Amino acid sequence: MFWAKREDPFSRRWFTLKTTETGSFHGVAVLPKPLRRVPVVVYAHGSGGSLMTDGNDLRQMAEMGLATVSLDYDETNATTFNAQWTALLQYLGRQPWADTNAMAWVGFSLGAERTLAFAQSSSGVPPLRPQFLVQISGAGLPPAPRPPTPDARPQTPDPQFHCPVLLIHGDQDEIFPVADTRRLADCWQSNGVPVTLQILAGLSHNLDPERGMVFRRVGEACLTHLAGPEVWRQYHSIAQWQAEAPGLGWFWLPALAWGLGCLHWRRCQRRALAPAPGSPPADAARSAELPATIAPETLGRKWGRLGGAALPWVAAILAVAAAADTALHLAPPHFPVSPRTLDLARRFLVQPKERADFEALAGQPVWSGEPLRVLLDHVELAVYNRELINWTLSDDLYRGYVLTPVIAGRGERGGEALDWRRPLWEEFYPRIRHESSPAEAARIVARHLHERVTVAVLPEAPHTVPDIWRRQITDTNGFEILSVAALRSVGVPARLNERGRAQFWDGDHWTD
Repeated sequence: MFWAKREDPFSRRWFTLKTTETGSFHGVAVLPKPLRRVPVVVYAHGSGGSLMTDGNDLRQMAEMGLATVSLDYDETNATTFNAQWTALLQYLGRQPWADTNAMAWVGFSLGAERTLAFAQSSSGVPPLRPQFLVQISGAGLPPAPRPPTPDARPQTPDPQFHCPVLLIHGDQDEIFPVADTRRLADCWQSNGVPVTLQILAGLSHNLDPERGMVFRRVGEACLTHLAGPEVWRQYHSIAQWQAEAPGLGWFWLPALAWGLGCLHWRRCQRRALAPAPGSPPADAARSAELPATIAPETLGRKWGRLGGAALPWVAAILAVAAAADTALHLAPPHFPVSPRTLDLARRFLVQPKERADFEALAGQPVWSGEPLRVLLDHVELAVYNRELINWTLSDDLYRGYVLTPVIAGRGERGGEALDWRRPLWEEFYPRIRHESSPAEAARIVARHLHERVTVAVLPEAPHTVPDIWRRQITDTNGFEILSVAALRSVGVPARLNERGRAQFWDGDHWTD
């Protein structure tokens, strides 16, 4: 449990607040580790939501290094919501980890309506003003029933706040028409409010199945507005956090010390209970009590002949064989690739069904200096994955665009690291294991990549697949390289085209 908590990149704070008018309500704060003063995102879920269902949305935004806070509010009464929201903001103002001078309000559906109404009514009080407002699948501005002239445009009261606003809406929203959000954006722009409108094609009111990607983009937008675009230079991903956390072995040390202490205590107890010098040994006394028909020395001789001498030798031989087999499978994979290690792998480490793919991959001139383990991982996982996927591939497609780890046309000496298949396969295969076509699998892989990796303009963006996946941030070119690696890891043939864009084989032709 201690190890699991240490590996968790977030600290969760559950709290209960009270208002004089409405009583108590519950909230939760998801804080990135290490705890420090960071920008805050206050989130209001939609109708029917709760703290239990807010977890994925909060986590997607908290991964950006933001403190994300949510509450269970009264969905039936706007006045009650205003009191609860005020109490929540006052609570945040007392927290050492909350930078209330860098605060964003994010509302979804009903939460968007309530936070917008509160922002317009309370904007005159400086402590309650957001620096960034996000409205997701909100109601927007309904059309005026009778405009006075054909050219008249519906207007709302001039909002007193002028913080940047981000409006996100699916064009297939079945509850709030996207046209209402367009009218709200036009109205705010005419009043001088900086508004960004994003219409998401093909998405419904709940934004499924792209909801995770949307909330990560919301977190990126909040961090950029609250901390500035230069913040991406110091971005520290949760994958880096987990890689830097202490290993499980350190947390076993107290248990090991406790076990050794118990063994020492028991040994001391045995010494205390040992017979005094000069008294007959306990074994001799017990032997004297045996019936006359049983001779202890006879039993000892029989046991010695039957098993006493043979069993130690058998145990020793088995132990040596087990140690040798373990060493053969553990030690050579860490040696660099060379003719000698390749020959050792052919003889002892590669299964017969993997032999042809092993020879095809070992013949590529990219393994200089690479551990043999990397080559074996690519062969074993690619062959195993080929048996699991629900579509068939020709040998040329499989070996040219799935098995090979080379993506940008150069090996490690050219800057392309090759040790990427296992972490990507473990991440992506469970999500596509039921798909029957490479096209649908590719869509799932692309969606999850957008949920996990940020694309930003960086002076020294990582371009090798292991670095991108560990830092979870790259530029456009790096994201295309990572896309090819992720697709290949789950058995979808992929490559970079002449423009450096990722392509995959959908069963009939190459598709961007």
